[in-house]
Amino acid sequence: MNANPQLLAETDRLAVLNQYDILDSLPEQEYDDITRLAAEICQMPVALITLVDKDRQWFKSRQGFPLVQTPIQQSFCAHAITQSAQTMVVADARQDARFADNLLVTGEYNIVFYAGAPIVTKEGVALGSLCVIDNEPRQLSPSQLQALEALARQVMTLLELRKANRDLTVREARIQAEIHLQQQTQQALTASEISFRSLIDEAPVATSLYVGRELRIELANWPMLAYWGKNPSVIGKPLAVALPELTGQPFLAILDDVFTTGKTYEARNAPAHLIVNGEPITSYFDYTFKPLRNPAGEVYAIMNMATDVTEQLRDRQALAASESRYRLLATELEQRVSERTQELTHVNQDLLRSNENLQQFAYVASHDLQEPLRKIQSFSTLLAERFGDTLGDEGRDYLTRMCSAGARMSNLIRDLLAFSRIATRQQAFEPVSLETIVADVLRTLELTIAERDAQLTITELPIISGDESQLSQLLQNLLSNALKFTPAGQRPVISVQTRYCKRNDLPAHMRPTSTATQFCQLTVIDQGIGFDEKYTDRIFQVFQRLHGKQQYAGTGVGLAICQRVADNHGGCITAHSQPGHGATFSVYLPVPN
Repeated sequence: MNANPQLLAETDRLAVLNQYDILDSLPEQEYDDITRLAAEICQMPVALITLVDKDRQWFKSRQGFPLVQTPIQQSFCAHAITQSAQTMVVADARQDARFADNLLVTGEYNIVFYAGAPIVTKEGVALGSLCVIDNEPRQLSPSQLQALEALARQVMTLLELRKANRDLTVREARIQAEIHLQQQTQQALTASEISFRSLIDEAPVATSLYVGRELRIELANWPMLAYWGKNPSVIGKPLAVALPELTGQPFLAILDDVFTTGKTYEARNAPAHLIVNGEPITSYFDYTFKPLRNPAGEVYAIMNMATDVTEQLRDRQALAASESRYRLLATELEQRVSERTQELTHVNQDLLRSNENLQQFAYVASHDLQEPLRKIQSFSTLLAERFGDTLGDEGRDYLTRMCSAGARMSNLIRDLLAFSRIATRQQAFEPVSLETIVADVLRTLELTIAERDAQLTITELPIISGDESQLSQLLQNLLSNALKFTPAGQRPVISVQTRYCKRNDLPAHMRPTSTATQFCQLTVIDQGIGFDEKYTDRIFQVFQRLHGKQQYAGTGVGLAICQRVADNHGGCITAHSQPGHGATFSVYLPVPN
């Protein structure tokens, strides 16, 4: 595996990460909701919120993945955060030099596809990523990528809120300590008030303080003034005077109730209609109204802390709308698939009936043709035997041609009958020994092999699942062709070989109907006349010949039978050749999973 990428200013990045106090924290529902949503939107089995530490990647939330952390050397996320401006997509990790030998790719977790949207602070520091993972090559649509990036931003928002809440808790503790010190001395009270004002002014979260029933604005830091669209001149004024647009909205009534009851009030995603830079706007806030008490335990002021969540809310609304559209599209699509499936079912039924009728016709027609043909051949033989001497040279030539035509017709009918007998689809196969089939074929071709003094080299052949009679026909046709298309006077040299190969290793143009992941490749190689490869598709069609009948006998059906046998077994057949340099026929037969 490649060395871990060098991260810019890694020490500073780790310092920023540690500020969020998130590493090794317990699972939290908000983060788990995001990974579940990411897995659902991207249709992936695995989704992770990953944070990159010094020597590990740790998963804050994980869907569909058992590990809590992995070494940094195995980290995809460590690469993703180096390009924090965009999502890193690895379509097939097995083909990517960065990850091809990664244990997460080669081992039991079998990671193939990875897409990671960086989790980036507003200062541009990448802490980790929100990623989705699959065990097969995939791609994400633009909308899925946008959704993944939006969710990554939501993770950053949660981290910021976590940090802000922690800081706020610390600061509240300090405030309470200062209030307690007020009971000791007036000097401590003054010091506490100064510290409190400084705390609010410097708080990263928008904070303000309202004193008394009239809710006089005692303090308001710059983030809060920015939300209001006001300047410090509003400090000292009642809230209703400083922000008259609050009239008719629920905030003033809620504040009055908090002042009366002394109970903290919290709200999420609450709309607020404000006037900012002279323009009316509507923003959404998470906010808290917290009552403050004097030494006598009476409420004297209310602290308001708020976070603008307008952008996150709109992102969620857009995401929800997108999900709704996806669900609607999936339901158009399901209906169309159902309708198309019904159409294909009817078409398949029609094809089955048509195939059955064609097979019956071919079988009956071949039988009906055999009888008159046998009579023609018999009478031709009798004529030759009884009257051959009286017919003269021309008559004997006609008689010879008639006998030859009858023999060719007989071979053609026999091959057509064999072609029609091969079923279009077998329901079940049995274990078949290719070794035994080849031995039987060689016995059938024994005379021709002896006459041509053919040299055959046959490697050890396996047992496969198939139909014995069809595979016998296939091998006999291939070996017969190898013998036939070796020129007269040349010794036929033929090789039969087998090997196993994966589906991905099949020739690109091969499309077997079987879903098997492994195939047995059966190859027959000769050193005969060969052919031009531009005719490869043609030679597997019925009645297609590349040579005249006078040169090489045959009906043009043999290789079509081989094609059908391969198809029936869920496999495929192809050939490679050059004129004058022999031919190689390769049959790919599926191996059951």
